[in-house]
Amino acid sequence: MTQFPSAFADLPMPVLELSAPGTALAANRPAAAWLAERGMAAEARIADLFTEVSADRLDALLAGADWEPRAFPVWVLGSKEGEELPAVLHCARRAEGGLWLFVMQLAEAVPTVSADQLDRLEILAQMIDAARDACWCIDFLDPVDLRCSEDEIVDQVFRNRSRWRACNDAMAALYAVPADQDFNTQPVSRYFPETPVNRAMIRDLVRTGYRLDGAQAIDQRHDGTPMLVENDFRALIRDDQLIRLWGTTRDIGPSRERERAISAEAEVMRDILGAVPDPIFVLSETGTILATNAAADRALGGLVLLGEPFDSLAATRHAFERLSSAALEDSEEETELALREPDQPRAAWLFRVTLMPEGPPRYVLRGRRKTARRRLSGGDLA
Repeated sequence: MTQFPSAFADLPMPVLELSAPGTALAANRPAAAWLAERGMAAEARIADLFTEVSADRLDALLAGADWEPRAFPVWVLGSKEGEELPAVLHCARRAEGGLWLFVMQLAEAVPTVSADQLDRLEILAQMIDAARDACWCIDFLDPVDLRCSEDEIVDQVFRNRSRWRACNDAMAALYAVPADQDFNTQPVSRYFPETPVNRAMIRDLVRTGYRLDGAQAIDQRHDGTPMLVENDFRALIRDDQLIRLWGTTRDIGPSRERERAISAEAEVMRDILGAVPDPIFVLSETGTILATNAAADRALGGLVLLGEPFDSLAATRHAFERLSSAALEDSEEETELALREPDQPRAAWLFRVTLMPEGPPRYVLRGRRKTARRRLSGGDLA
């Protein structure tokens, strides 16, 4: 009895082993059945399975020709004389040398497919494979019955037989799949497990009509570590059955960590600034007001300042430019500027500005209103 690699035992598509030029071996039962339908044993000639152009391309790949793209359209020879059937072939390098060929056949013969349509299919495959975004597709081998209740639909999404299909290299990189393994042959549940968070996301997908953007989930990398991701979903539905889900995925864990760090830093900054009696402004490298203390808010009559350019508060032209120049000069002298206060359009202020020594460029302004000196009269003491 022929022994097949256990990794491919449950795959529904034919998997072929291509280890010698021109020869393919069946690597799972669907492949053996596929060859048997054509009157072939477990070993067959590539030229008897694929058209001449497709067979030549496979021989070139085996010989070390340009490896990209790994997924591309091919023509498969049918069981009838002169019959040619379209398919998509996905290749993966074998650790022992040669290739694994995953043959994804289309359901029916399409004799009217034009060369232009095939070109489009190949272009799309190349675009997806080369995309920087992680692109994925889940095919349901047992379609999800959308006539069921919402809870039953969610159950079926996670428990019906399914497979990854046409996922690109960016997807494999995002989930840290080892280079010698193919993402598309891995179980769906390995990276997209059934958890309360993920069930809630699928519930939202159902309620939005199977089109959802920015949906958060907790997936797993290849080594099992959790990963916070954001998904965009689209779906193929036929006759009240969910056939396929596809979309893009982004790792948002690092950005969330940055947001938390910035929020914590801002909280500490507010505590420090709140204890300073003088008005304090913190500006970004472009002059945007990032933080103020209570003294500044009181002095300016509760104006909305955060997120606004400092120059919109100043009545002096090129105010931020003058402040940044003073910071670079590391001068102890105060910079005089006019600010737009609610009751005074050109109130005179004096600022000392400091450039923060660490992190992204930040300017800290310590300000005060300029007080006019009282002129001395003859009876005043000098």
